[in-house]
Amino acid sequence: MFLKGVILPIASPSGRSRVLIIDDEYLIAKGISELLQYLGFNAEFEQNPLRVENYLTKNPDLDIILLDINLGHVMNGIELLSLIKKKNSYVQVIMFTSEDKLEIGLECMRRGAYDYMTKPFDEKIFIAKATGAVERKKNLQLNDLYLGILFHDLKNPLQRITGGIELLRMSLPQDSLSDLQKIGFSQAERASDQIVMMINNIVSVSKFENGAVVARNEPFILQKMVEETLALFLDPVSADADIAVSIVYRCRSDLTITADKDMFGRVLVNIVSNALRFAADNSTVSVEFSEKDDGCVAVSVSNTGSFIEESAREAIFNKFSSVQIAASRSGFKNFGLGLTFAKMAVEAMNGRIWIACDESVPSTTFHYTVKNFTS
Repeated sequence: MFLKGVILPIASPSGRSRVLIIDDEYLIAKGISELLQYLGFNAEFEQNPLRVENYLTKNPDLDIILLDINLGHVMNGIELLSLIKKKNSYVQVIMFTSEDKLEIGLECMRRGAYDYMTKPFDEKIFIAKATGAVERKKNLQLNDLYLGILFHDLKNPLQRITGGIELLRMSLPQDSLSDLQKIGFSQAERASDQIVMMINNIVSVSKFENGAVVARNEPFILQKMVEETLALFLDPVSADADIAVSIVYRCRSDLTITADKDMFGRVLVNIVSNALRFAADNSTVSVEFSEKDDGCVAVSVSNTGSFIEESAREAIFNKFSSVQIAASRSGFKNFGLGLTFAKMAVEAMNGRIWIACDESVPSTTFHYTVKNFTS
């Protein structure tokens, strides 16, 4: 029997919350669905995981999915979990497993599940978890709504400013622009890009914390992406006059990477921007790329002029960190959300990030890896 305990007429605290049960065993799926209907939920069930994507398209307001890990079809529950989170980041997934192992539950939650519960089905445990799941979904939607308003309200006037600067640039004869005018236009462009990056970091960190971001892998050429992403740092007009950026490829010249291109590029920009902020005058920020035997792409970004105490090297990735260091060119500064985003994005791309420092120089190097699914 898949039900445990005495079935009581317990009213769902979440009202008519919508629940989809996904289990390849008909009697279990149908039985749980009928029980949840009796308890006040709007519940349906699906046995075939291949029909779930279509169901989500037709039912975007779904609140909870109770998903069996051990599906006996073309994909298992964990694989289907990834598909569900890509299709609908708000729906809360509670994994359903016959194995009461903590590591299984933690792996599911790492991949985006809200929680997990074990068989046989316990309606009281489900109602307790469902209450939190529905509340989390509402908070995610509200949070994204507020962040969307924030982004929109900041982005619109920023676009007007950048558009006005571009119109001003176009109105002047390009061959007669003075060096000072060129620097002014380039600095304005770079400053607007930095503001957009900061807004994106705020939004992305929030989405990562709410489990609403999933890495979307696509193939791209490493060298081409790097040249496009770091173009502003390499432009002699717009770049810092006294700091150079050096790029070294210790890998194939046409290396194809299959990873989240947008995340990869944004992590690179954030790390290089951070290195430039704390680099010593008249120095070089070095960026290196290499391939590892484990199928990962390794990136390192080094600068001289700063040193981070070993005890603080993990803390600087925390958004609440107040870690500050003395930098020769800019005094005491906070690292900001760029590094918080970088760590979350690297881990979402199946990689890791860490810091190495040399106090005698002083110098700081950020190392990180990203899984290359082409390998």
